[in-house]
Amino acid sequence: MRVLVTGAGGILGRHVIRHLTRLAPDTEVIVNKADLTSLDAVRAQLAASPSIDKVIHLAALVPVASVTAEPARAYAVNVGGTINLLSALEGKNTSFLICSSSHVYAPSPKPIREDAEKAPASFYGRTKWQAESVAADICEAIGRPFLATRVFSIHDPAQTGSFLRPSIERRLASEDLRQPFELPGGDSVRDFLPAEKAAEYVVRLALSSATGPVNVASGKGTTIRDFVQGLNPHPLEIRATGSADTLVADISRLRQILGDLDV
Repeated sequence: MRVLVTGAGGILGRHVIRHLTRLAPDTEVIVNKADLTSLDAVRAQLAASPSIDKVIHLAALVPVASVTAEPARAYAVNVGGTINLLSALEGKNTSFLICSSSHVYAPSPKPIREDAEKAPASFYGRTKWQAESVAADICEAIGRPFLATRVFSIHDPAQTGSFLRPSIERRLASEDLRQPFELPGGDSVRDFLPAEKAAEYVVRLALSSATGPVNVASGKGTTIRDFVQGLNPHPLEIRATGSADTLVADISRLRQILGDLDV
């Protein structure tokens, strides 16, 4: 089996590559090196490769600061890159997995099922929902097997930039923790999952015959306040500010496909 992976250099991508080689050792992994915003570049790469059985499409512009600063590039990468990849796959009998996001959903006090309302509040969420929707339409029109893994709040020690965990770790290292620790949205509830575990689920789903959308998450709600406290060995005087909401997955479909989960 030959699997093309885009976004292999990211946090999730690195774990996906490792799990692919562990769970499917006979698989040949092809790491995308083409600029996905260039249809010619993507076509040239695929033309140079023999048949590809599966695509695991992880590549996206994710950091909030980057998406906000370069909205046109965010759409070009997240939506346009997806369209280019699918266009270049025309005529190939290749299944397609796109890594989507919990940001496509509206917050809800109850665990969120895959058929819940789609109302992305963030710019990033809107690009991901458009990318997923376009990919689903194109794949359905030509009969290509399609899977959307909607990944919730992943974290990893190697994360950098504006993601929650590295942002908090920088604050914990630089601020006077004897003082109150102000935390915007600290009472909000999120579904946290280590990136390594999320990648394992993505790979297991890719190797299955599942199609359609699947939530990739722990199914457990944790306040951002508690998540932050868990990063520090000593008690913090956390003062949550701003409004609070809840975004927790219903993982019934994930369990149905993969069986028992170690979450």
